[in-house]
Amino acid sequence: MGQYLAIGLATKIWMKKIEINKAKITIEALQEKMQQQFNHIPEIYELSEDEGLYYFDLKKEIINNQLAPFLETIYPLLYKNVAYYDYVVEKLRIMPASEWLDWAETKPAESFQFDEDASSDYIREGFNDINIHYDCLMLSMEGKISMETYGRQFKFFKHTMLQTFKEFSLAGALQVYITN
Repeated sequence: MGQYLAIGLATKIWMKKIEINKAKITIEALQEKMQQQFNHIPEIYELSEDEGLYYFDLKKEIINNQLAPFLETIYPLLYKNVAYYDYVVEKLRIMPASEWLDWAETKPAESFQFDEDASSDYIREGFNDINIHYDCLMLSMEGKISMETYGRQFKFFKHTMLQTFKEFSLAGALQVYITN
């Protein structure tokens, strides 16, 4: 085993209410900090909550309207060999959009699968850390990679990806991260 550099789409972002309450910060202030520190785009997510967690779910209409054309744009830049992604693009064309994320759960292709090991970020507020967890739809993975500290480079990569794919609001969900 090892660690790998990955690019994915954060379909869900979640954090514990207890950490937010302990830090004495509002969810709106947390989103502003996420925007400043991680290029978080709050407009593409819907906020929900349960007893212990806050969730930011990528809006279904963005996934439904942009995922296939976005992948058709980004895959040729990620992969020289069409065989790595052609199956995914063809399947998405014939499958109802409502089934796309369920299909990704089955890990149908290296270039289209949910990643249970997506890394997390944190925001320090006073003496408290708020852990930000991502559920990602992995689009690319390479490695092995070994890094002790990271963040600045990944923030830069995300910024450049946002600029490169600015015609897609979905690009705001892109993450560069280390996975297992």
